[in-house]
Amino acid sequence: MADKTLGDHELKLYTFEKVDIKQFETSDFKNLNAYDRHGKVNLYLTDLIRGAPKPNFLLGAVVSFIDQICQKNIIPTYNFQSYELWLNQFSGLTPDENLEVRAAIMGKHVPRDIYQIFFPIGMGKTFEGTHFVTAHASPDLDTTVASFWGWVDAFAARVGSGLHVWNVPGGSPNAQVEIDQLFFKFFGTNVFSRLAKTGLSLTLSSYDLMTQQGLMKKQLKETALSLDHERNQNAIVLIDHEGYYIGDWRNIDVEGVRQVIMSLYTCLNWFENNLHMRLISLFAKKDLSLSDVPAFMQAVIKAKLIDCDPVREFTPRQKQSLHDYFEKVLGLSSGLDVTFQDLAKAFEEKKFAQFENFTSAIKKCMSTDLFDKDGKLKEDRPLIFSHLETVVKELEESMRSIQSYVEKLQAAFQIKTDVFGFKPSYLSHRDELAEIKAKMANYPYLTVNYLGDKGKHVPVGIIPSNTLRKSTLGTVTLRDFSNRQETSIPPYLEVISVIDHHKTELTTKAPPMLLICDAQSCNALVAELTFQINDKYSLGGMSPDKIASQLKSLASQEQNTQTLRLKRRLLQRQMAALSNQASYIDPTREYLEYLQFLHAILDDTDLLTKISQRDVHITAELLNRLKSLMLGFEVETVHFDDIPQNANYTKECAKRLLTNPDLYALYSKIYTQREVHVDSEIDNLAKGKPSILFEDTKIQNNCARIGQTKIFADNYPTLSKHVDSLRSIWFENAQMIYKEHPAILLHMQMITTIGSAEELFSGKELAYQHQDELWIWIPGDSLSIAHLKAFLTAFRTSPQASHMKEVEFLGSNAEELSRIFTESFNPLPHKTTDKNLPIAILRYTAGALNSRKAMISPYLPAK
Repeated sequence: MADKTLGDHELKLYTFEKVDIKQFETSDFKNLNAYDRHGKVNLYLTDLIRGAPKPNFLLGAVVSFIDQICQKNIIPTYNFQSYELWLNQFSGLTPDENLEVRAAIMGKHVPRDIYQIFFPIGMGKTFEGTHFVTAHASPDLDTTVASFWGWVDAFAARVGSGLHVWNVPGGSPNAQVEIDQLFFKFFGTNVFSRLAKTGLSLTLSSYDLMTQQGLMKKQLKETALSLDHERNQNAIVLIDHEGYYIGDWRNIDVEGVRQVIMSLYTCLNWFENNLHMRLISLFAKKDLSLSDVPAFMQAVIKAKLIDCDPVREFTPRQKQSLHDYFEKVLGLSSGLDVTFQDLAKAFEEKKFAQFENFTSAIKKCMSTDLFDKDGKLKEDRPLIFSHLETVVKELEESMRSIQSYVEKLQAAFQIKTDVFGFKPSYLSHRDELAEIKAKMANYPYLTVNYLGDKGKHVPVGIIPSNTLRKSTLGTVTLRDFSNRQETSIPPYLEVISVIDHHKTELTTKAPPMLLICDAQSCNALVAELTFQINDKYSLGGMSPDKIASQLKSLASQEQNTQTLRLKRRLLQRQMAALSNQASYIDPTREYLEYLQFLHAILDDTDLLTKISQRDVHITAELLNRLKSLMLGFEVETVHFDDIPQNANYTKECAKRLLTNPDLYALYSKIYTQREVHVDSEIDNLAKGKPSILFEDTKIQNNCARIGQTKIFADNYPTLSKHVDSLRSIWFENAQMIYKEHPAILLHMQMITTIGSAEELFSGKELAYQHQDELWIWIPGDSLSIAHLKAFLTAFRTSPQASHMKEVEFLGSNAEELSRIFTESFNPLPHKTTDKNLPIAILRYTAGALNSRKAMISPYLPAK
């Protein structure tokens, strides 16, 4: 295997065995509501995760599972955030069990405090709300990789109490051919839609803010007035027997509903007492006959409610509420003019109460067995009192049935909605913060619903109103940039972690974990920090016996700097094996993150042609670690011990790396594809087809727009063929941007030649027959002229200015632009060509101006 290069190594991620998707295609499963279907799927996924062997890196298997659930239309909108939401709020797992699941997914089980290297979470700190890990706008490979592993670590450490969101503005960076090899190959072509959000700005939705704390789900058959909101601080959500949302029962609803119920009780009690008195009066008559019964019945059960004593004492508002209840709930259009007989009939028809036995008892009581053949009351006291007892008992039972109904949530909710007109107000799971605030109004909370089948909603949580009054609702990690403007970070999201290699413009409320260094790639910094964790807990895919065996072998070898470094790494692994029994780092995860870090560094440094000493040492370290993981024992495939540390040290280190067979085996395939890709993009743009040729463009200092298009020498003939069309398209884009953003007055586009894989592997000095270009356009007003003059004045003193060869003007403003260059820049040949394009073309030695960050940005004017 020693002859095998890293380019030959096929890394395979773990996949779940015997995944039973068919259980989610049964009719029983499909008949469940959306909430329960999510629960079944998430529980099964958790069982798969917890049942997998350890150590393992399960993220690829999890993404594959999510993909199957979506593609088979089991839950079309299912994604990683759906699972984490369930894991946090519905799984019932303890905090430690939750962390174990997270560690298994991400392939790294280490003490949480060690992640303080990346996030300010010392002393057990967990931030409230959702935590975003975001790439910058128009993402390149460097920010995509750095933000991906930042999200992986944030999820494993559980930085926030809510969701952990990977945000890639605009989605997969299509300009990067490496995405196919580094993401799609391992996680599938849908990896970005399954794992990431793609918003150009960071916003919170209902899912980010909702909680289960205090949430109680009740069915309408349960008692209402006994629920104590204040004491238990509960949010009561009403559901039907299938779990679908009906409405809410809030503490503010209780008093008004109680008044209506108490008014109804008062009327019914009066009727009961009135019946008792009239029965006594009836049977107390000296000569009671059957002919007296109709008058009694008329006086008792056909009396109108409005004529009873309590109603006369009701306030107008009480009368109106009771009238509305009879009319809108019981369907009695007569309202308070209703008779007790019609009221009892309405209760029976609605199946709210039962009066049948009472009616029968009344009829029997007034039947002929109490009266003789002349219609006179029989003097039979046991018989009389037996009938009276039955009537009173059945009336009491009927009243109890009404009481049982009105005390249930069904009656209370009908009063709330039909009498008072308070219709259910709730949130969708997709509602964003502005809409949430608008809907919240004066409510103490709002229920968050997920739209299920047949237009029905499933309640999944609540958002208390006091949550919206907090100054900080979530947190953010930034990778490869350090300002709020790049992804429109709102003030209610606090930035807590930054790793960047650009200038910063950031204000935070508390100390963040902030690392901003002069490196050419953000991933060089991310890798450097990652080494600190991995060196403490990783065995590098080796067993303790194998580590000991290699140490023994090294002891007999000649002691030099290389063998000492190998010993040091092996001793670190031996300490990890002895002291961290419960911790693990899966070697597959370790290999993949090193591989992605390495490719991101190669991309951002244009194959190490623009690089700092820090970058070359991290690149060498990554290469050695990858080779060791591949072989299963500690090796060094490259070192710099023999290179003199003089002014050419970094350049010579980069040259050694580029001519290393292992590194060449990795970058040659990618860069060969990129050459073909650039030709294709040039052709597409020239023909008016979609193209990403000008996609790598940044707004800087709020007044300048700088793009960079990287080409290879073999792409120059294609570029030269279409250059006029490309310049026209770029100019039209610049005009459009200026019209939308008038403050952006200085527009530039770098055409940069970078070395091909073969050229760099040869180790020869790069020399090209063509020249690179910097296209410049300004609107022509005094402020834009001042911006251009400021740039040229600053740039003329830069080391790169010596490589400038000529400037060409292509439009009617040639004379004015020529004057500006004469006044503010070093002497150059000026050339005028009438192409009807009011732009300047600054030409220079190909490959000399290859870094926008280091060679253009420092000289831009400040707004």
